[in-house]
Amino acid sequence: MTKKQQDPALIARSVALNVGRDAYAAAIERMDNREALYALEAVRAAQVGVDIIARQAVTMARQDGETWQSIADALGLNSRQAAEMRYGDA
Repeated sequence: MTKKQQDPALIARSVALNVGRDAYAAAIERMDNREALYALEAVRAAQVGVDIIARQAVTMARQDGETWQSIADALGLNSRQAAEMRYGDA
């Protein structure tokens, strides 16, 4: 195992994300079509908000000297190039 896989904070986040995902999946299974469309609209709005936050965080991280690799790692991206392509204009 790598050091990253043993990090308790990362393990806790992973568990929380999985529990949250399972709870949302159960709620989605109970939705009717109209509720599903409302959920999709909410997802779109949340994605816009998350993108704004991510861009601001990337800008701050870069201003503080963080590398594209460390940003990619924090975002769960496969490479520094992926982070730079996505957020290089931030």
